[in-house]
Amino acid sequence: MWVRIILIFFKYHLYPRQDGRELAVTITIDPRFSGFPGVALGGYVGGILARGRPKAEATLHRPVRPGIPYQAVAKPNGTNDLQNGNDIFAVVREATVDLDLPPPVALSHSKAASEQYIGHRRHLVPNCFNCGPMRAVGDGLRIFPGRVFGSDVVAAPWTPSSSLADPSGWVRSEYIWSALDCPTIWALVLLGRPDTDEKAVTARLAVEHISPIRAEEPQVVVGWKVNESGRTRVAGGAIYSPDGRLLAIAKHTLVTTDWGVPMGLNRWK
Repeated sequence: MWVRIILIFFKYHLYPRQDGRELAVTITIDPRFSGFPGVALGGYVGGILARGRPKAEATLHRPVRPGIPYQAVAKPNGTNDLQNGNDIFAVVREATVDLDLPPPVALSHSKAASEQYIGHRRHLVPNCFNCGPMRAVGDGLRIFPGRVFGSDVVAAPWTPSSSLADPSGWVRSEYIWSALDCPTIWALVLLGRPDTDEKAVTARLAVEHISPIRAEEPQVVVGWKVNESGRTRVAGGAIYSPDGRLLAIAKHTLVTTDWGVPMGLNRWK
């Protein structure tokens, strides 16, 4: 038997049933949390399904549309699935993030890198919840990564607004996941082949929370290229405090397709 609750803002955690049955709630994602127009940001989708899990991986099977009811289903096997009828759009399961980390980036260096953000001059998705410069302060995350001088990482400062926090002032998990989405993609763009015509979409995003993140306090979001093989592109991401403490880490796996984010820097100029 399913228990169905209609939620616009997802306020509950889904835990696997011990009696072999499924537990489901109906959710509708607000258009505010879009990446591409009409497509929910993958990091937000993963973070919603991963609420209550300090480490998890989201596999995205197809685009999730804001404004459409979906069922978030806690399965007896431990996964949380996002479904519409029999179609599965995303699956979240417990997972760790195993990556070599770059050194922390100083807040001042992240600010200098962000000043070089190419999206300030031209952005192909200007209303992206994460990195869109057209989003107002307090509406979008406004994370604008640029390459850190003399390194192979990109970075940006991020001060989460109080609207992203729970009643205790800690940033909710879906916004931590969201914050680690676009900077990892920008690492692949800024550190990749500038003349490529490839486009890519998120296949998997794994996030591990190391320490709670306080709203209204500055943080540093970092991204770096890990590897590429065939159609697969992998990037790492992390959130550091200004004193260099690791707060969260992510592994972002994308696949090249006939639509998605242009991977060539020249496409953005």
